[in-house]
Amino acid sequence: MRLSTKVRRKLRLHLNSINDVMSRPWSDLRGVSNSYAAKSTILIPLIGYWIIFNDTVLKWLKLAREFVGAPMNDQISARVLWLYIGLCVIALGTLIFAARCPTEVKKYGDYRDFVNGDGPAMSKATMDDIERQVQESGYALETVTTKADYLEIHFYELNYSEPSSRFAVLICFLFGFAILTLLSAQVFWKVVMLLYRSPFGG
Repeated sequence: MRLSTKVRRKLRLHLNSINDVMSRPWSDLRGVSNSYAAKSTILIPLIGYWIIFNDTVLKWLKLAREFVGAPMNDQISARVLWLYIGLCVIALGTLIFAARCPTEVKKYGDYRDFVNGDGPAMSKATMDDIERQVQESGYALETVTTKADYLEIHFYELNYSEPSSRFAVLICFLFGFAILTLLSAQVFWKVVMLLYRSPFGG
């Protein structure tokens, strides 16, 4: 069955919109990856290994429960495990960003800041390399006349480099934050239900 022109056009627009969403530039991922919260998640796998899954720590917790008379439970809560997985996935995305994102995008995030920041201090040899790379990239250079134009194109190329790594970082962040959001929503719902069942602490 042949698709009509109208259906093909809609399908093409739909696929293009999905591609735009799933191929975000490095600058869109920079805000999360450069945050202290995301960087701190890199320690989560180590913390989980030494605390959550450490037999010695579990034995001490079990001993503490015996002293206070709390009920015993050898199994780790499923919420704790999902929290651990979510934070580890975010940590993986942060590591990929740190390893694969170009330094210029990490530092500036916007081509204007890059042009104003590194532009004045750019050596002639470096500019010659950038101009050659831009020319080899196949751009129509009739309107590219200034140093700022070359630097803008250069930053654009860096911002959209390493598509597979950008996709991996995006997936890690989406999956990790989705887990954290669901866990937070569960806790929020339980608190709301407790307040509903016993209003004003009654």
